[in-house]
Amino acid sequence: MRPAFREPIKPGVSFPWMANANRFMLFSGLLTLVSILSLSVRGLDLGIDFKGGTKVIAAFKTDANASADGIRDAVGALIKERLGTDPGQIEVQTFNVGDVNSKGEAVQKFQIYTELTSLLTPERATAVSEAMKKAVGAERIDRPEETDKFIVVLAQPAPVNATKKALSDTLGGLGFKDVELVSDEEQAFDMAFFKDYNLTFVEREKAGEKIPDDDYDQAKSAHDAKKAAALATRTDRVFTVSLQQIQTDLEAALTKQFGADKVEVESATAVSASVGADLFAKGILALIYAIIGIVIYVGLRFDFRFGPGAVISLVHDAFITLGVFSLAGLKFTLPIVSAILTIIGYSINDTIVVYDRIRENQEKLKGMDLSRLIDISINETLSRTVLTGGSALLVTCALMALGGGLIADFAFALTFGIIVGTYSSIAVAVPFTIYIENWLAARRARALAGPGSTSSAAA
Repeated sequence: MRPAFREPIKPGVSFPWMANANRFMLFSGLLTLVSILSLSVRGLDLGIDFKGGTKVIAAFKTDANASADGIRDAVGALIKERLGTDPGQIEVQTFNVGDVNSKGEAVQKFQIYTELTSLLTPERATAVSEAMKKAVGAERIDRPEETDKFIVVLAQPAPVNATKKALSDTLGGLGFKDVELVSDEEQAFDMAFFKDYNLTFVEREKAGEKIPDDDYDQAKSAHDAKKAAALATRTDRVFTVSLQQIQTDLEAALTKQFGADKVEVESATAVSASVGADLFAKGILALIYAIIGIVIYVGLRFDFRFGPGAVISLVHDAFITLGVFSLAGLKFTLPIVSAILTIIGYSINDTIVVYDRIRENQEKLKGMDLSRLIDISINETLSRTVLTGGSALLVTCALMALGGGLIADFAFALTFGIIVGTYSSIAVAVPFTIYIENWLAARRARALAGPGSTSSAAA
């Protein structure tokens, strides 16, 4: 015979939750106030997603013995050497273990995230701008948001190829070898090609045509030849110059750390500050929309006595979690936004379980004092709460201990949020039900007493 399942909380427990409701509310109010003050004074330490930075993908040969810590140290030393500033956030993550490079050699790939957007000092950037301006007689040169990209605008249209050669020679003389130069004419050519190719590709697939594996390569080669012939006679005013200095210098630093021919930087993608700010705004909007959606759901499922408590508990959980990140100085990134959204969903689920039990008991235990009925309902759901929360905490604590980097921060947010969400379902959402019920009862009493009751009582 299989042993009977033992609940973590024995049946019949009678903890007086609502007798401590005012203490719970005072404690929650203090936590919320501290969180709001911290967010107002210290703010959030925004990560690369929201502040801007660079994502680099590097492939290391397996015999390089590359590690996340070693890569982080090499990148940090490079930033300190070039800019003389604190390296800031550097996150290194492993992916594509056992992949091969273009030579068929086994490699291990890493994603490197840094707050770095340029390795150019202001003086160096000014010197580059002046040299390019002099070389092609530019009307102005713009540098978007302190990056390695420059927009060269000429006073009059000039031959594309000749202008690109003049810029390339000038930058080569300044030590920039892997420069990417493109004119607006070229960009227009390429955009037209990709648009036409993608549309044609879809139509051919729908028609049932078997498309060769090298179809794109052949189409791209034909396009490049056509573009080169056209640009030989074209003129343009606007040229975009990407120095790709981060990619070049980072590869040199990693090669120095792990050995020659052991590493290849495959790509470097910059996230500008304006894009980061836009992502941050969208992340906050996602939180607001989630809360609004839950307000609508709770309003449809429960009456006025239950709805406000559920909504206030959600706002309570979100503010306190944000406050902890602000107080602890932890990086606030897109994964943390997703963690807070998860916390909101977990919290409302826990709250609804308690609310449903209260409504069931209102039918079974009619006439019982509401505070007593709520205590019974919470105690009856304690085993379920402990099992659900405990199972989730086992996973999040394991991720927090073993995940490292961004995963550890994400797991910490979930761990803290599960604890706060469980607490708020009992200590924040439910007490509001009593407060609202008492308020409604007082209104009913005044309505029954009539308009002259106050003056009569005074007399």
